[in-house]
Amino acid sequence: MFVAGEGATRISVRSVWFLLLYASDLLDKLTGEDRESLLRGEHDNDLLDALAVVLAMRVEKRARGMLARGYHRRIQPLNRVRGRIDHLGTARGRLMESGRVLCRYDEQTVDLPRYRYMLITLRRAARRAVSADVRQECLTTAQMLERSGVSPIDPTAIEMSKAQFGHFDAEDRTLLSLSRLVRDMCAPEHSPGSDELPMVLRDESALRSLFERAVRGFYRYHLGPRGYTIRAENRPWPAEGEHADVAFLPRLNADVVIRGYGSQTIVECKFAPIFTWHKSKPMLKPDYVRQLFSYATVFRNEFDGETRAVLLGALVAGSPGHDLKMTIEDIPFAVRQIDLSEGPTTIRAALSGALGLPPSTIDNIHYKA
Repeated sequence: MFVAGEGATRISVRSVWFLLLYASDLLDKLTGEDRESLLRGEHDNDLLDALAVVLAMRVEKRARGMLARGYHRRIQPLNRVRGRIDHLGTARGRLMESGRVLCRYDEQTVDLPRYRYMLITLRRAARRAVSADVRQECLTTAQMLERSGVSPIDPTAIEMSKAQFGHFDAEDRTLLSLSRLVRDMCAPEHSPGSDELPMVLRDESALRSLFERAVRGFYRYHLGPRGYTIRAENRPWPAEGEHADVAFLPRLNADVVIRGYGSQTIVECKFAPIFTWHKSKPMLKPDYVRQLFSYATVFRNEFDGETRAVLLGALVAGSPGHDLKMTIEDIPFAVRQIDLSEGPTTIRAALSGALGLPPSTIDNIHYKA
């Protein structure tokens, strides 16, 4: 458990794992039972172990098949010509006296930054996994990569940015996405060492973005198969006037817009207190109410159907408010607070209930591979 963000929001480490999972693009790339079991919440209490197993199994399958190959520049004295001869280096080292020449050549290798990244990730997962079987599987797969010729050296960000992927490297892209997610989960919470905390645990802005993306991802993965569309949307104000004047207006940026079956729901996510005190009386923050009401009004004018609005905030310590339900100018308006100090199961139920869905709705969805 740690405290972060404005208003001292208490967050469980497992809840951070939960948010990271839904905010990542990993679920789009996983198929079959791995994806379904994660979406159904069967591994909510051991997400790190579950993802580490998936990573180990898929890396092992990749290593047993064929790892992608790249080229590594080598410079060394040889007793036969290979590649280009470095005449100056040969003369400087007086190599001809021993029947050798200094050669520069490219050699095929599987020691690519992407595989080194996976190898180090597996070692970190082995240290943080709870299950002994998971730890052993991660170590075994890491050793398999080493035997294949992959160096146990963590690549730099520059090396990773230069990685080039071919037409048949889709699996490597998935494994890298999974590795990044496992690394974020493996980061220590409050312990000294060489590994830094991921930015999301140290930066309020990153936490706010993570919360928004996770909420959007949760509804997309669970309601998408039922025929709903879920996305973030932005548009200009429906204003008239000189272009130079209208250009000063900010854009309307809705965090989550859910549409389907003749209705749309505008969800505004706030990783901050949504209640405040005014003259010793608790009340919703006026700016948040005005913002969401403005969004709902503009979006309603462009949609033939019912429009609802939900203000979704992370529960902070000592919040004076509670969940609310009202109607403002014929727009159903709900206020919900998500307690991130609770476990993933509670958060799932809260996110489902925020839209007025029964908790069983999520469990009854058939997920498409």
